Amino acid sequence: MFQAITHIAPAGNIVLTFPIIAREAGPAMPVSLLLTTLVCFLIGNTVARFSAYLPSSGGYYSFATRGLGSRGGFMATWSYLLYDLLGPAATNGFLGYMLSDMLRTGFGVRVPWWLIAIGASAIVWMLTHYGIRLSMQITTLLGGLEILIMLALAITFLVHPGSGSSYIAPLKPSAAPHHFTGILAGMVFSVLALSGFEAPAPLAQESRRPGKYVGWAVNLSLLAIGSFYVLTSYASAIGWGTGDMAAFASSPNPYYTLGHSLWGAGWWVVVLAVINSSVGTGMASTNAACRVMYTMGQAGTLPARFGKIHPVHRTPTFAIAFLQLTGIAAFLLVGVLLRPVDILGFLGTVATLAVIILYSMANLALPPYIRREHPDQFRFWQHAAIPWLGTLALFPVLVVTVYPVPPWPYNLTPYLFVVALLVGLGYMHWLETSRPGVLERGATMLVGRRTNAEGDVDWDAPTLS
Repeated sequence: MFQAITHIAPAGNIVLTFPIIAREAGPAMPVSLLLTTLVCFLIGNTVARFSAYLPSSGGYYSFATRGLGSRGGFMATWSYLLYDLLGPAATNGFLGYMLSDMLRTGFGVRVPWWLIAIGASAIVWMLTHYGIRLSMQITTLLGGLEILIMLALAITFLVHPGSGSSYIAPLKPSAAPHHFTGILAGMVFSVLALSGFEAPAPLAQESRRPGKYVGWAVNLSLLAIGSFYVLTSYASAIGWGTGDMAAFASSPNPYYTLGHSLWGAGWWVVVLAVINSSVGTGMASTNAACRVMYTMGQAGTLPARFGKIHPVHRTPTFAIAFLQLTGIAAFLLVGVLLRPVDILGFLGTVATLAVIILYSMANLALPPYIRREHPDQFRFWQHAAIPWLGTLALFPVLVVTVYPVPPWPYNLTPYLFVVALLVGLGYMHWLETSRPGVLERGATMLVGRRTNAEGDVDWDAPTLS
């Protein structure tokens, strides 16, 4: 469950992403987040159903391949890797910018933003390199700590409301600058803020009874963080002042302003929560993505080095190193070619497009998989209607990501995402021509067989179903 929670990065998203959501939804941030949570429950049903029948360290790689075929599965996985690479890169890069700016303005100390961002990536690299048990224990500790700190801050906002606050305004969609269109636009980054709930799936091979507990972890993490986001976004609007949310959205760091005025020097506890959150989401993302890459390396759809594990630490160290180095390259390119302040919005938008495509393809994969391989257990509402509703709910969120055309440089993000997909298509075509049959292997690699109703899995005797 905490693998999912720390992948979601609650403290980091509150401080870094809520102002972007408020830019579109205004004081009605809680409405955008509540609707997104409901949509994510529809998507979480897909992850839970697949994990019950098809526990695998491949996660979405195995799910989409078995439901949509080798090509659809590969492209869904390509989107997954884009999202799990760029999301933490966006967080680490913007964390470096934010801390550098705070040290400069608060103490007159100048530390380059890129140095702080690389340092955060190096910590994630080290902790994930030395084993899943260590990284998961630290993940649980950091996840619990950041939630407690941000909950205390939210309570402070409610006790000390901002000037002109209305306790009703955050609950009214009409309070958004463009009413329901603003709510939908706010859901774009709300999807990114909640993405990560699927992160327990690739840890199936390292879990007890993954056929049962992966689904529980997915849904419990969504319930916990969805409720937490609705509460904290409501409190943030009240604490700032519901009549002046444009200033909240345009402020370089509204939580610094609020926290410093209400907690004084205690604001640095919130800074520690954001640092914890950035490191925690980096660890959770790396733990999930590197295991998918490991499965692909075993299948042959990535170079064989991705499928190797360390003889002592038992972790896919090459995949871990690749994720950290490419993430560093991503935030350095955006920070240098554009501006450090654009890192979160730019990389985060590309990651949002990738995760919407990923979730939609997984939803479309579930009905044909169940009908083909478990026809006696097919239930229309559970295995077809709910996934289709989840995909339909994501469609308007996808549309408002690209139309109206966003301002520079965010208008480049859809084109950049399309280029990344074309690279994936080209690589897939090369695999098909140079290694015939390799894409089909992904459907059966590292998939266990559920042996009882309690969710125990036999990993030594995998089957096609």
